[in-house]
Amino acid sequence: MDRKKLDAAVTEAKRFLGKVKELPDPVWQESAGFTKGGYFDDNFPKQSGAIRRASMDLTRALADLRRPS
Repeated sequence: MDRKKLDAAVTEAKRFLGKVKELPDPVWQESAGFTKGGYFDDNFPKQSGAIRRASMDLTRALADLRRPS
């Protein structure tokens, strides 16, 4: 196993987890149009995009790790 590829995968995994931890909690939004008086707003496009990007980078690092040298 190539240590350099392993270190890259670990770095990407830590970056991915860091982005997940930065995601804000859902926010309760009052609205008369809903039966329970509101809904949880979990729409954070900037953070969601960063998580998806980190996920793609992690996937690529793991694929490189599995690829023979």
